[in-house]
Amino acid sequence: MSLKQNLHNLKEKYKGTKMAPAFNAIHTFLYMPNEVTHGGTHIKAADDLKRTMNIVIISLLPCLLFGMFNAGYQHYAAIDPSLRDNVLANFFTFDNLWIGIIKVLPLVIVSYAVGLGVEFIFAIIKGHEVEEGYLVTGMLVPLIVPVDTPLWMLAVAVIFGVVIGKEVFGGTGMNILNPALTIRAFLFFAYPTWMSGDKVWVHDAVNRSGADA
Repeated sequence: MSLKQNLHNLKEKYKGTKMAPAFNAIHTFLYMPNEVTHGGTHIKAADDLKRTMNIVIISLLPCLLFGMFNAGYQHYAAIDPSLRDNVLANFFTFDNLWIGIIKVLPLVIVSYAVGLGVEFIFAIIKGHEVEEGYLVTGMLVPLIVPVDTPLWMLAVAVIFGVVIGKEVFGGTGMNILNPALTIRAFLFFAYPTWMSGDKVWVHDAVNRSGADA
């Protein structure tokens, strides 16, 4: 029996229960839904809102990759300013990418884990389908916060942004606030020294300046 069929069977088994939205979300995220429209004229397509969001995520991946290289480049350029004399030769290096991976990837993981966790909890409590809006928000958040943002701080901000910025208004499509910008605004006003200034966007710059002082 295929994974799709197993997920479909689980969805049918738990249909009408609190856990139904969770199984349905996994099923429709990985595969095209089994349900089809009936009556009238419809556009025949295999995509849905989740796949539309996935296309947006794919389009953001080059930005994320560039940001990873840039995080490493800014770090090493702050140590050795001569690297700025030839940006093209010193930008796309493995050392720069590695710094970006160890700093940015945890932000991505925490953003999605916490944000989707809140979405699942609200879906189970309220008994509705898991909404797709956070799929894009989860990718935007790591792109708009400093690379040295503590993970616990990001987790608190994501919970605030999803709950206050979206869920209190009824969820995706009914919120008047952008969740990603709500998260950024929360961080800016709650932890301003971590979010503003010319050093917070450079990995380890704040720590080095503190040690030098």
